[in-house]
Amino acid sequence: MAVLGDLEHRIMEVLWSREDPMSVRDVHEVLLADGKIAYTTVMTVLDRLAKKHVVARHQESRAWIYRPARSKADFMAGELGQVLDEAGADRCEVLAALVPTLDPTELGALAAALDRAASVLGGPPSRDNEEPGRSEMERAAE
Repeated sequence: MAVLGDLEHRIMEVLWSREDPMSVRDVHEVLLADGKIAYTTVMTVLDRLAKKHVVARHQESRAWIYRPARSKADFMAGELGQVLDEAGADRCEVLAALVPTLDPTELGALAAALDRAASVLGGPPSRDNEEPGRSEMERAAE
């Protein structure tokens, strides 16, 4: 699994927060606001992230210019997917265990995503076993 280390995560947060691609120097200057960090350290970490295909890069003159290879949401979804794959037969149980940790806004977004997925798959999920007065989300949270 390609979980990011602390510095990799900090660098990716910088890149995800900007619309335009950034040079090593640009990223380094942003990170300096949080404390001392060597330019060469930032350069090395960005190079490793490029080799892992987490960032894309191209060269302008002598400088490498970096941008995220995927949006933050896409990257995190991929990481979560890998965790679920590792759960194997317990995949549904792991997903259900996450539901109680979600706030109302997140629950609404999840419900909307489930509705979209159900319509793509040919209609809403079966409600034959539905208990009166309890939502699907409440049952999944158990």
